[in-house]
This record gives sequence, structure tokens and C-alpha cells, in this order.
Amino acid sequence: MIHIDLCHSIPTLSQRYKLRVVPYEGDYDKIMEVYQSLGTKFDFLIGVFNSNPILSFASCKQLGTYNVCVALPRSHPLAKKEKLSITDLYNEKLLCVSSGDCLNIDDFRKNMQMFYPQIILEDVGYFYDLDTFNRCEEGCLLLTLDAWDIIHPSLITLPVDWSYQMPYGLLCQKIPQNKLRNA
Repeated sequence: MIHIDLCHSIPTLSQRYKLRVVPYEGDYDKIMEVYQSLGTKFDFLIGVFNSNPILSFASCKQLGTYNVCVALPRSHPLAKKEKLSITDLYNEKLLCVSSGDCLNIDDFRKNMQMFYPQIILEDVGYFYDLDTFNRCEEGCLLLTLDAWDIIHPSLITLPVDWSYQMPYGLLCQKIPQNKLRNA
């Protein structure tokens, strides 16, 4: 869903490779099984890959970056804004990926805790699942990406006045086969 435009923007990608949507469950072990299938079940995945455990056995060819944003319920008072300031987040519960997995998010968390302790950070694990988005819909804010702006019909994704970004690209096995290495 979030990377359809990316596939269309690289014409040779869809011409040279058979593209398949790979569903996976929100369970950490199941997600890791999908990533560990690189090179056997499929050649690459397209997505945001800045997880230390994943990058320990896979390589990523960065294609660009997504902006880190905040998702919130459409009924939330901040949903009327076009762009949020950091001070808008004061005294709000901001759900985000737990520390220790992703360097970008770890840096974000350190900065927020050091300079903006008024923002209440709450860990939700290492991967967002449907429960995470549903919990956000119940009234919390969620650290998210601009690419995920349509992931839940009751949420709105807004940019924030900060410069945090997350790299995305092609994830493949650590030492890719020749056909991928030359792509």
C-alpha cells in the first residue's frame, strides 16, 4: 500500500522483476521470519528499514527518505491544524517505537526527553501493528511517517515543525545475488 507509487516511479523495477505484495502479521517473530526469507522466498522488500536486528543480516539500498510526522484522531483538537509545532505536543501522549531498535528513533527519543520533557513518550514495541493504530484512534498521538498517511481511515497525519526523517529503500540479503547487485 505505501510503496505503490515508489514501484511505479522506477519503471525498470516492474519490468525486470515480478512484484508481489507480501503480507505479514504484526508479531515481532513473524515479521523477522519475513525479513529472514530474503534471498529464498523473495529477492527484496521495499520499505523503511532502519532496525538494528534487521540490518544485522540484511543490506539496504537507500532510495530516499520519509518525513517523520504525527498521526492523531480526526476528532482531536490538533487535527484542525495544517502543521504541528513541537509545543503542540506538550502534555500529549505520543506513542512511538521502543528504544534500542532504530537509531533514528533512538536519537529522536533522546532529543525529546532532553529538550521537550513535556511530551509524554510511550513505548509500543518495535513494530506498529493494527492495535497501535487503533490505540491512536482512541485519543493518543502516534509518531509515524508521511507515507503512512492513509493507513487508518479515522486518523490524520500531520507534519511537525522538525527535521526528523527516516530512510527507505530496497532491503535484500546481506550479500545479494549477482542479479540484484547489478540492479
